Amino acid sequence: MFRYLLLIFFILSTSNLLAQETSPIYDVYDFGAKGDGATNDQSAIQKAIDACKKTGGTVLLTKGKFLTGQLLLVNNMTLHIDSTAIVLGIKSDDENHYPHHLIETQYPNRMLQDCQRRLIYGNKVENVTITGGGVINGQGDHEKWMNVKNLGTEKDRPSILAFVGSKNILVSNITLLYPACWIQVYIESDSITIQNIRVNTGKLTPNRDGIDIVDCHHVLIEDCFIQSEDDGICFKSGSEYGCKDVVVRRCTMDKLNVIPGNCIKLGTDGLGSFQNFEFSDLTLINAYAQTAIVIESMDGAVIDNINISNCTIDNCGQAFFILLADRKRTVPNRKPRIGTISNVHFKHIKGRRFTQQFPSIITGIAGHNIQNITFENCELELKGGVSVTNQSVMEYDGKYPEGNKFGDTNAFAFFVRHTDEVSFINCTITSALKDLRPWLIHEDVKNINIK
Repeated sequence: MFRYLLLIFFILSTSNLLAQETSPIYDVYDFGAKGDGATNDQSAIQKAIDACKKTGGTVLLTKGKFLTGQLLLVNNMTLHIDSTAIVLGIKSDDENHYPHHLIETQYPNRMLQDCQRRLIYGNKVENVTITGGGVINGQGDHEKWMNVKNLGTEKDRPSILAFVGSKNILVSNITLLYPACWIQVYIESDSITIQNIRVNTGKLTPNRDGIDIVDCHHVLIEDCFIQSEDDGICFKSGSEYGCKDVVVRRCTMDKLNVIPGNCIKLGTDGLGSFQNFEFSDLTLINAYAQTAIVIESMDGAVIDNINISNCTIDNCGQAFFILLADRKRTVPNRKPRIGTISNVHFKHIKGRRFTQQFPSIITGIAGHNIQNITFENCELELKGGVSVTNQSVMEYDGKYPEGNKFGDTNAFAFFVRHTDEVSFINCTITSALKDLRPWLIHEDVKNINIK
């Protein structure tokens, strides 16, 4: 059923793209754009976009560097940034260039206070494509956006792309560079396709994720190359809408050996659900101090049916971090609750050249166990090299959750606690350096299957 729904969605997306390609073409030069990289072309580009309101159509940027602040997209349009074109986000903190706008969502959403500024913005739009082979450079090294500690949150730094309450969105064949905050965020939106894009956040300051999917349904991410200072692809849920029916395949996440963030993460915020996820054929590299794959239910999220297969992990601190905890965060009109994690299946995962000595960690809450985690045909060579076997392992302490905060622990490959069932089927687990710790330690686990 899940694959059938995705097929229908892909057919509809293709139909929308073909319809847009037969609509009028609006060249931004005809609306007064200069394309010289120095003149602010915001007004000219916006006029070309607004011309699509009645007829739909394609806004064409070609042969130039187009400096601009926020652009508001409309329904039934293609923003075609040609391979000869570069869009430059203006280095300005002026409200005229990047106005703060508190997003409106269907459900009370914790993300309302974030994502208030953006370069290219789709607010409750449908049938929008961004493509063309060109480049969007957020120029996020502006001094006002570099002092993260003073800003406090992400709300004052513009993302490059943002879609809220939107439907049938295609972002393809484009390069996104150097954001001031998250490169791209999709919030309470449906039928999102992101394919064949290149992302590089640069080594600037924190909170510059590659892709953020927040409470979206029917999402396809494929054939993307993502270099990110923070999380590569981060799935969040700030409302009851949750994330459902997601496919991520044939992508590379390169964490650039920067300390913050992970390659793939579910649950930085986790109020709703994460259900029916399929990750396959991924290359996860250079999360030097952090984790390749993180799955967290911290705020009541129901996490179920997560399948991860045919992935390579290289030069990361940790392979897996799975955490069920109670952060007691919520939104108006919803009581805090404890979520669940169940039916997570890792298959054909290879990991090598781990940089840290701590193991993968799977831990729930006493009385609220994680359920049914399976590792099948996994081949991991951990770093090893520890000669002390009596380390204690803390329970979750309420702080920002990262796998490296649990320390080396008393196992070199897996530490499992408060879990109903964990299976290791035909797995090969070794350490590069001699390690006196066993590969597996489990506490409060009902059933361990090793085959």
